[in-house]
Amino acid sequence: MNGRRITRLAFAIVILSFALSTFVSMWSLRLMADQNRRDLARALSFRIYDSIKSELSEPLTVARSMARDPFLIKAFKEEDPACGASSEQSLARYLAAQKNAFGFEAAFAVSAATMCYYSYGGINKRIDPAADPRDRWYDSFVSSGKPYALNSDRDELSQGRWTVFANIRVEDENGNFLGVCGAGARMTGNHDLFVSLERAYGVRISLVNPAGITEVDTAESRIGQPYPVNIPLGDTRDCVYQDLDGDSFAVAKYIDNLGWYLVIESDGSAVKKELMNVLLLNVVLCVIVLIIMLLAIRIIIARTRALASASFIDHQTELMNRRAFEETRARLERLPLEEHFVYLTADVNGLKEVNDTYGHAAGDELIRGAADCLRKSLEPYGEVFRRRR
Repeated sequence: MNGRRITRLAFAIVILSFALSTFVSMWSLRLMADQNRRDLARALSFRIYDSIKSELSEPLTVARSMARDPFLIKAFKEEDPACGASSEQSLARYLAAQKNAFGFEAAFAVSAATMCYYSYGGINKRIDPAADPRDRWYDSFVSSGKPYALNSDRDELSQGRWTVFANIRVEDENGNFLGVCGAGARMTGNHDLFVSLERAYGVRISLVNPAGITEVDTAESRIGQPYPVNIPLGDTRDCVYQDLDGDSFAVAKYIDNLGWYLVIESDGSAVKKELMNVLLLNVVLCVIVLIIMLLAIRIIIARTRALASASFIDHQTELMNRRAFEETRARLERLPLEEHFVYLTADVNGLKEVNDTYGHAAGDELIRGAADCLRKSLEPYGEVFRRRR
């Protein structure tokens, strides 16, 4: 087998092995990456779940405490029907104290009797759910019959920043409905956490209400809009997975004290990028291996040819040796001889006398001289061998 065929065969074996190993490794890496993404999304969901519960537990606790506070209950019972200054000042001081004590974004109370919206700055307005869409939260919450609820909205008193409000029913000792109070907390810690996790892991994190409306998101343009992905929402403490288009998937986890769903969406672009990097690295390594192998094969072939040539050379005369003669004769015997083919044998006369008289060194010199004469005379026309026994 000649050198070119050996080189082509070796290259074919290496390329086939590379393609097979790359396919298996990429397939394995893809499975591992998908599983790791799911495990990561699940771990992130529990981490965020704990963070959300921790950050929202305080406004919920304070709002519940406000709803049971005898001062607020008495203020609602004795409220000036015209929302007079006395009611406004006392409730404003009370709400300001709650806001400042806990560092909330807002603290408010809405009277069921007068529909006055009291804040830490005084009476903000009289709410009118029928006329003002921004006030519809009140009717929605009251008609739900729930003791508390959370919703996200733009706080009109804080430059329109998105704030999560904890709304609590206020009732007297007889269970009579008096109004709603609550606290608004801007989820700064969770917002920063969402941003850092999205950047670190290439995911999208949102809080979605049971109606499929986005309540909290790092992009404010998506807040209040229907979540663009159809995901299964269920009241479960575990995670629900939903495969999306391509390599994307979503993980949904119910947050019980919020009544919302934490949704983590992974589009798989980061995994594709990493896999392409791995593939590119493999291709580069394969090219390097092929280059090294090509150089090694050339060196090996050159040395093999040199060794093979050396095995057919008589080192004393540098003519081809008996082995070369026998192989050449065997080859010629299989072929038809040319018309002017000549086979000539010669011997060196007097070699024994020279060796006996002048020594073997002189005999060797005689042999080399005879070989040089034959080479110069006959090599232009054929091949010269030294056929010694």
